[in-house]
Amino acid sequence: MVLSAKKDEKEKSLFAAELRAAIGDNKVKDDDIVLATYAHDASPIPAHKPSFVVLPECKEDVVATLKLANKYVVPVAVLAGGVSMAGYNIPSEGGIVLDMHRMDRIIEINTDSGYAVVEPGCSWDKFTAAIREKGFHGLIPTAPGSSSAMGNALGRPSNSMCTRHLDAIIDLEVILPDGTEFRTGSSHFPDAGSSLRYGPYMDLAGLYTCGYGTMGIITKAALRIYPINESNRINVAAFDTFADAVDFVKDIIDNNIPEHCIIWNWQLYETFAVDTSNPDTIIPDMLKADPKKAPEGIPYCLVTTFMSGYEEMMVASEKVCAKVAQKYHGRTLSEEQIQELIPVPMMGWNELYAKYHQIEPTFFGLGKYMVWIMFAEPANVKEMEKYAVNELAGLGVAPVCYYAQPFDFGRSIFFRIFAFPDPTDQETIDRVGSKFSEMFGVAMERYGAIPMRHKVQFNCIEQTGGYYDVLKRIKKALDPNNILNRETAIFPEDE
Repeated sequence: MVLSAKKDEKEKSLFAAELRAAIGDNKVKDDDIVLATYAHDASPIPAHKPSFVVLPECKEDVVATLKLANKYVVPVAVLAGGVSMAGYNIPSEGGIVLDMHRMDRIIEINTDSGYAVVEPGCSWDKFTAAIREKGFHGLIPTAPGSSSAMGNALGRPSNSMCTRHLDAIIDLEVILPDGTEFRTGSSHFPDAGSSLRYGPYMDLAGLYTCGYGTMGIITKAALRIYPINESNRINVAAFDTFADAVDFVKDIIDNNIPEHCIIWNWQLYETFAVDTSNPDTIIPDMLKADPKKAPEGIPYCLVTTFMSGYEEMMVASEKVCAKVAQKYHGRTLSEEQIQELIPVPMMGWNELYAKYHQIEPTFFGLGKYMVWIMFAEPANVKEMEKYAVNELAGLGVAPVCYYAQPFDFGRSIFFRIFAFPDPTDQETIDRVGSKFSEMFGVAMERYGAIPMRHKVQFNCIEQTGGYYDVLKRIKKALDPNNILNRETAIFPEDE
């Protein structure tokens, strides 16, 4: 039975009564105003009104809710921070939204093994403040401080440690629809902590990283944390081509210099200085220019290289950065040049990297944020950059902003390009959305690229062949009634 307007109200009342009896009346909401606020997220995916919003406060509440949802075959959508641009938080019509924000504890901070155990509702701001008191930092994502630390980490984000470490996940506590509980890392042994992701058996954490809530509900996660070192630096190098910037990044990574690198195109780093909080803001003419050619005196790309360690290491590493930049036709910027060229971006980068704290740039107020993200191998990303900039420039949505960064010691390069069309101009918004869908297909076929995450609007999972067949078998075993996060469209309802 799926609870919807078409179903028997008596059955719906029975389900509601059992649910309230199991977890408490104050944790179950069904008034229209509350339901309407949970019908959508920040994505363009159509809204679906749920029948209930459930606010669990502990693991036992989650277990009880899932058991009843499974019994009555009620679809369940899960959210923690509620910040989704991709439609992962959209409920099924008549289903449940499981809002985990009340489960926000930091259960453990282990400075010996370097991990912290958190619940899904724990925000980045709360998490980073708590571990900083212990002299530690975690990965810093491109996400607001109010978003879920665990939820963001599960999406394999473009974080500040991805140059060396692919993700923050070590150990997860998972609840299946039938109420089964298990842990994926070393804590599945009763006397062990969460220091190991890989034990003597299969790595199940990978099933839930980029699983989008379709394989089980995660109630606890152990995330990697790192000591704050004696000294740090943000080295800035300038290049006239994206290809030279990629070669520079690859070289310094191969020689173990950075914790993290980002390549910024000129329209993005120049956009940092646009303060949309001022109602009289005017976009500079320079940002309306052709993004394929930077103005005289403006580097086409800047590379920020974040380094930390002992002070002596920092002095030596800065010399290496200058040497390698010159090797690839670039130059490192002095403090004076930074203050003249990019004082506002540097303030943000210092906050993000030197202080290990999220920033929320004001330029997101320029319009509707529309983004295209792909992974490609280093040689291919050089050509893909030319293609993506040219395609987006042709839509007349300047500024055209992008940044790129290496994953896993530069084995793959993440590329994110975006623009801000007028939110009232639906025709342009539709044109950008259509262009992005076209670009996904071209990038995959021409450049061997893959999307960073699943896209509801561009679902390419069936292209994966046997991989998808195996996933469907696992899904059937773990969630036979297919109640978990149906609207991601990974596992269609008729399956």
